[in-house]
Amino acid sequence: MLNREEINNIYLDYGFEIRKQNIDNIAVFSIRSGHFLNADIVKLTDDADSESAYKQFKGAGYACTVRGYKNISEAALILFKGFFGVDGAHKRHSRDYSEFTKSLVEKYSNNATYTYIESDYSINGKDGEKKVVNEIIERLSSDYPILFLIEAAAGFGKTCTSYELLNGLIASEKNKVPLFTELSRNRQAKLFKYVLLDEIDRSFPQLNSPLVKKEIQNGNVPVILDGFDELLHHSGERSGYENVEPMMETISELLKGKSKIVLTTRRTAIFDGDDFHEWMDSHEKKFEIIRIRLKEPTAEHWLTKERLEELEKNNFPIKKLLNPVLLEYLKCISQREFGKAVRNLDSLVDIYYKSMLERERIRQDLRILPKNQYRVMKSIAQDMIEFNYTTENKDYILDLIISNNKLLLQEARNNYPSDQRPTIDELANKLASHAFLDRKNDEKGICFVNEFILGNFCAECILEDANLEWAGDQRFIEPCIVSYSSRSLTSRNRLWSALKFRMEFVNVEQRVSYSIALTDSLSIDINNESISEITIRDIRLGEFSKIDQSVFINCVFIGVSFLVENLIGVTFVDCRLYDCNIVGDIGHSINFISCIDNNDVIESASIVEFKEKIINQKTECEIYILEEFWPKGIETFHKHKSIKKICAKNNNFNSYEILSTLERLKKTGILKVSKKISFVELNLDKICEIKNILGRD
Repeated sequence: MLNREEINNIYLDYGFEIRKQNIDNIAVFSIRSGHFLNADIVKLTDDADSESAYKQFKGAGYACTVRGYKNISEAALILFKGFFGVDGAHKRHSRDYSEFTKSLVEKYSNNATYTYIESDYSINGKDGEKKVVNEIIERLSSDYPILFLIEAAAGFGKTCTSYELLNGLIASEKNKVPLFTELSRNRQAKLFKYVLLDEIDRSFPQLNSPLVKKEIQNGNVPVILDGFDELLHHSGERSGYENVEPMMETISELLKGKSKIVLTTRRTAIFDGDDFHEWMDSHEKKFEIIRIRLKEPTAEHWLTKERLEELEKNNFPIKKLLNPVLLEYLKCISQREFGKAVRNLDSLVDIYYKSMLERERIRQDLRILPKNQYRVMKSIAQDMIEFNYTTENKDYILDLIISNNKLLLQEARNNYPSDQRPTIDELANKLASHAFLDRKNDEKGICFVNEFILGNFCAECILEDANLEWAGDQRFIEPCIVSYSSRSLTSRNRLWSALKFRMEFVNVEQRVSYSIALTDSLSIDINNESISEITIRDIRLGEFSKIDQSVFINCVFIGVSFLVENLIGVTFVDCRLYDCNIVGDIGHSINFISCIDNNDVIESASIVEFKEKIINQKTECEIYILEEFWPKGIETFHKHKSIKKICAKNNNFNSYEILSTLERLKKTGILKVSKKISFVELNLDKICEIKNILGRD
């Protein structure tokens, strides 16, 4: 027998009214749909007299349906599938996936087929072993809430992974309907809370948001929010975590019951900072957080053995071929086109743009020369940089194209026969539908189709700054790096010179990564800095710059030569070294703590051992470290602290002194190794000793 109160509650959630009637073991619920009044007649027992109820309500003008549910779960599922239109939503999402994947490859070749590229990744700091989509889907049926955070550099597969997850979800979860959105397109609201409400209303226009939220928390509506970093930018990332916390709190309100939420974002310092980890700590008993970091793609992931061999035969610098757009292009084009494209890096990029622009002339009957199409796209990028946006509405972009290119458009009109001649507005519409622009959802705005294209045109604008003092928004720097990292060293050095002034205002990890990406070396001095969680490969560290009193934390070094002459007081903590070597007498210039290698390079170096000191000795450095966890005048303490934050610039201790004291505090048990990478944890069992060291009662 079905419980009457439980079945009442389910129907009330969906907006039904309970209708009074006097038939035993029957429950009747009505709902109006337009001009029609519908009634569900629910049998609470198998032998209930549904026929009498049917005649009664049919005669009263209701469109009646008799329901014989086996249990409450079946009732909830049938109502959910009916009201949320699960089958229709799956078809719509499948169509969106097909259109998205088709748009990625059709611009290269009429016969090209899309394949999702499985890149390497880490999950909660450990190398992933499964397919990344499976890591998430296999956890969707768990009985507790989970926040998945998928992080990657710009242009390295976040959106493709989101769509692949969407496609995998609708294939494997027949009774769930995802809420999927690309957040970069939502310009309707300034506050994330209202952005989320807007996306709920857009995805389920016939349902009220409280019902959708409830089904999210029931686990029936997994949420995929692609491009969370776009909202970080709009909220003022430079102002710190205080602008992000309200967004995370809005998300945490949904993370109840069985809810599953997936965020994709660029790697940002905000998610590596103490504030975010404090937020994680405060919610660790409410929901689980799983962090997945996608690693950069390699040519081996994309190209056939035959094409890789041809690259090697032409002495093409395969290691520099890291951009997914160029890799997709080389994967999709014909063998004849492939042979022409892989002469050198710059010729590959030039041929890519030329072929795309020529194909656009055919696709749209766009009788505008490639160089003039290029000029129009560049004018859009220039406006984006000047007014600091990456997505705008259709009308604005159309006006921009016309106002900046009137003469060009007028000349282009003359290339058509008089009886086929488009108007200026029609030509502008063709350009706004260009393969380099994405306008598949006009009401949400038009943007460049990917970071590679955006970065190319932004870089060209930046290179025109004759003073080499470009100081635009940081949002445009990473796309420029992404776009130029697969060009010749000469081209990359030009961009580095143009960006070098702006590098003073980005974090140290970005300065190091950008310098190496563009110059094949670390060409800037590093003084008293903490650098965490980056990968450095195939350079001679210390060849063109000095690194003084700095620490590398949880970094990966591949094929790196350490020139100790220019490494002064540098400490490596929890780092991994593969095929590296040390050049020069190590002396006291560098130290390794808890690092591993694959060729005994650490063991062969004259590593300076930390000197043990008396346990519980009240050194000033111990106090400095413990006050990072428990500041003076504050009643509460922080459970976790990042090693980077502890090693931040101060006037009293260098990184070696801090790290040696950290090791001692861990050995004495006052601090513990945290589950979180690059963090240490206060041992609450030692709180009396901690108070003693700090001189607290």
